[in-house]
Amino acid sequence: MKKLELMPIEETVKWAKHNSWYVADLLARRGTEGENPLIPRAEYEMLSFQTTFLQHPWLYLWLGEKVGMEGIRDICSSGHREFGIKTITPCNIQWGAGIALFGRLFLIDGGLIGPNDYIDNLRIIYSFWKTMFEGYMREGKPAVMDVGYVLQVLDQDVVEDLATQVEPLDDPELRATFGQFNSLAQLMGFLDHYDCRLGLGDTGPYEVDDKLILVRDCFVNEKSFPWTFVVGDLPFSYSMVLTFDKKKMMRDRKNGKLKMFSIYNTGTLFCDPPDYEDEALLDVAVYMRDQDYPNGTSTRIPLSELPEHIAKLESAVERMYQYLAMKPWFDKILEGNWVYVSASLPYVRAHDLEAEAAEMGFWDMDLRSMEYLLKGYTKAGEVQRNATAGLGAPPLQMPGFRCRGTKLGRYEIRN
Repeated sequence: MKKLELMPIEETVKWAKHNSWYVADLLARRGTEGENPLIPRAEYEMLSFQTTFLQHPWLYLWLGEKVGMEGIRDICSSGHREFGIKTITPCNIQWGAGIALFGRLFLIDGGLIGPNDYIDNLRIIYSFWKTMFEGYMREGKPAVMDVGYVLQVLDQDVVEDLATQVEPLDDPELRATFGQFNSLAQLMGFLDHYDCRLGLGDTGPYEVDDKLILVRDCFVNEKSFPWTFVVGDLPFSYSMVLTFDKKKMMRDRKNGKLKMFSIYNTGTLFCDPPDYEDEALLDVAVYMRDQDYPNGTSTRIPLSELPEHIAKLESAVERMYQYLAMKPWFDKILEGNWVYVSASLPYVRAHDLEAEAAEMGFWDMDLRSMEYLLKGYTKAGEVQRNATAGLGAPPLQMPGFRCRGTKLGRYEIRN
């Protein structure tokens, strides 16, 4: 019988604890970044995380009934053979469970629910994402921090083929042109996804001979968003294959110049020094894809044609900034909500169930989510800080399990 097999509650507790570790690890690194003042990030994250935690368990149970456990695992097999699709981008995979964790934290730390409420929701959500990780992570681990901050998702033969398509960046002018394209594509991926990382992601580094390779996907035109008309004629995604000088990186690692070159759980490359990527970059290839998996194809763009894509990106970025500047603040909270809710979209889309899921209420918001938003969104920044302080993730209450409660202080259950 097709269904989502639920983990026991004891395993759910372990997942909640482990999930909090890798979320804290990511946020510690991401804390150095700035914010877009046009976007109410804390407020829409509060709403979208709560919405996902409260409303998506039915989706995961329904998907289990539709495709079974193997069907859920197979969703991510597409990410082993194709790129420029959302079932390969780490943020959609890795952050799905993080959304559940924070949705629950925001509700608890905002005083909206108690630590024992909606336990079955968390159990369903972690059961689904554990199954997803089994199909996605080759090492069987649910986080890159468990495998040395390397995320090798694509099959090696796919990477080796991509390595034959790259063009050298020996010409300084061509290098500068690619740098401009790289920056704009990443910026557009952020803006199209309301300043969050669901719009882009790196996998790798992969090793091919004397090179290390990253594959970077930027989702610049998610057509399910109501503001796709603003983006215009951009493709669904741009992808870049970047090759790096492995011997130089090894030398710089030994002499202390290179302190970090790591992929984090959102598919984000963090370098120390920050500009090291450009120092070691040798060759690139650029692709575009017209639709997400299971439809569409990736087409290579010769580097000589990058200027016309740069012009399109510049125009789209300008329109998106104008759109955000003119949008009322509360409307942007509601629209930002759709971005994180859509983190689950690739998994229904991969089985051609997107339209059916929408009919069943995938994009709808029930009264609980709006009630909790109206009661708590003015404190979103404070609640978010409390939820992320230390490892402030009170796991499920179980006999003999002791933890910290942010609202009630320390509590203990011995029965």
